[in-house]
Amino acid sequence: MKERLSFAAATLALLVGTGTANAQLTGEEQQRAVSEEGAEAIGEDFNPGELDIDEGRALFTKAGPNGKSCASCHGDDGEDLKGVATKYPKVVDTVYPIGNDSGPDVVHKGEKQGEALNPNKSIKGEGVRTLAMRINMCRVKQMDAEPWQFSQKHGTEMRYMTIFVKNLSDGMPLDLKTDGKAKEYWKEGKQFYWTKRGQLNFSCGTCHVQNAGMRIRGQILSEVRGQYTKFPTFRMKQQQTRLMHTRYRGCNRRVRAHDLPFQAEIYRSLELYHGSLSNGEEMRVPGHSL
Repeated sequence: MKERLSFAAATLALLVGTGTANAQLTGEEQQRAVSEEGAEAIGEDFNPGELDIDEGRALFTKAGPNGKSCASCHGDDGEDLKGVATKYPKVVDTVYPIGNDSGPDVVHKGEKQGEALNPNKSIKGEGVRTLAMRINMCRVKQMDAEPWQFSQKHGTEMRYMTIFVKNLSDGMPLDLKTDGKAKEYWKEGKQFYWTKRGQLNFSCGTCHVQNAGMRIRGQILSEVRGQYTKFPTFRMKQQQTRLMHTRYRGCNRRVRAHDLPFQAEIYRSLELYHGSLSNGEEMRVPGHSL
């Protein structure tokens, strides 16, 4: 415990950026201070992302226009949903059968490309369904409520609910299905994961497989295995819990490639492949990251 706290304190001192604190960090302490291991050590003592669980629980018991809430079907504490998050994303026959068939697929906001997929736009046919899509389907079909936004900026409720539902499966092993009809989408996600893109000509695997443990932007690149099981995760940099698709979009921009909308088709396939690389790892949501 003392060792963990000392590294946690060293990490906080480094992030504050004082010259005196930096001078005190040497060798292994400095290495760990800018690693995910160091960030997780801090999160063991206090993870602000846990406050979002309470926000999600409040939404879980909040009634929709027809008087029903999530708790009406799944129990006041969501006991019927324990283990459900270990199976998402999954391939289904009809991806997102709510909303309408007209209107734009993408809502552009500000100067960023593809800020959000329209939550009122239905997606017909077989494909990858994420937990966020499943949550919206329940809101529309069971509660007569409006779907929540998928984006980081405008989808605060979705973020809270996702953290609450995923936290119900904490300690349970991730078990994403990748065979049968899921195999085609898993392969699509794999291709995207390993395809180099952007002006820097990096792939996801360039950083998190081939160069895991190396330094980038003063930080230590995390290894791919175990990443997915802690999302949404509280990022110290933004002082906010961050969605998985927010991380995908951010990585795309950092290699100077175009980002895609939240819940874009290829991001959903990527989520299936990326998540499967952590199959067997225990869920630990929300995580705590640099």
